[in-house]
Amino acid sequence: MTTTFARPALKGSAADLLAAFDKATGGNDESATVTDWIDTGFAPLNEALTGHYDRGLPQGRLMEMFGPSSAGKTALATEWMAMAQKMGGVAAFCDWERSFNQEVAVVGFGLDLTAPYWSYKKPRTWEEGNMQAVKYAQWIRENGIIHEKAPILLVQDSIASAVPQSSAGKNMDELSMNDTTALARVTSTTLKSIALAAEDYNATFLYLNQIRTKPGVVYGDPRTTPGGGAMEFYSTCRLALGREKVMAQVDGEKEFVGQNINIQCVKSKLTKPFKECKLRMTFDENGVAKFDKEFSLVEALAAAGKLHEPRKGFVEWDGKQYAKKAMAEKARIEGLVPALNALFMS
Repeated sequence: MTTTFARPALKGSAADLLAAFDKATGGNDESATVTDWIDTGFAPLNEALTGHYDRGLPQGRLMEMFGPSSAGKTALATEWMAMAQKMGGVAAFCDWERSFNQEVAVVGFGLDLTAPYWSYKKPRTWEEGNMQAVKYAQWIRENGIIHEKAPILLVQDSIASAVPQSSAGKNMDELSMNDTTALARVTSTTLKSIALAAEDYNATFLYLNQIRTKPGVVYGDPRTTPGGGAMEFYSTCRLALGREKVMAQVDGEKEFVGQNINIQCVKSKLTKPFKECKLRMTFDENGVAKFDKEFSLVEALAAAGKLHEPRKGFVEWDGKQYAKKAMAEKARIEGLVPALNALFMS
């Protein structure tokens, strides 16, 4: 049986007691609630991350996005860096993979390469890359380069390619099994400090990662990510990407024209996990990737029953029927995206 005790009468006034409490303990700290966001530009993804269509990437937190090769990880990160800049903020990219094409990012995604609103680094070690990112965020905030609420998005690409400092100075024939697990150990050691820096400077650290397959797994998810389990624990949100080809008839032959990126939020401290959405990626005549957010929006609204589908492949808008591609083009030309987004909340 549980015993409930009555609270005794206060000795002195409530104000005096509260003053004594504040003196003894320093008072209660502010809540760890996220108040600032970076819009992803795609309402269904915002909702999958946060439970709200008008939010997005949480500021002041760590995130991880992982998936197979060519699933759109870097493209999505670039889209969000450009969005952060458009919101009056800054972006930085740590290129451990040595594969980021800045010119394509400008042409395809509208990234602004003007310093100090953009920082690009090719560090040699995990520690160096993260220290550069932390120092950049600190310098931006302390010098008032942007508004205190404006976003700082720091993309680290990728965990799997980062070399721990303990392994960096060795020749290949000197590496041992200890070096195989060195990345997991160094992430566990450093991510706790990076999480504090993210909060201190209201910055978003987005870590991209690859996937590996565990051998012999019969039950459960065989996928795993390099770098140990620390990233999973310190991330506020983790996005798992998948991809499926989109084929179309071109000059009488089937041709690859794009891919659907399946995005699942496998961890979220902001809403319930395992929400999903789908985003269409296409390619222009030069092979530069771009996201067809309007078509993806029409598809998502139809799947949610927010746009009536009178027949397969068609939706109804303003009393008329449109093929989904035609409706997407109409939304793009006439600026109907805000009106379409509003349907999610209706």
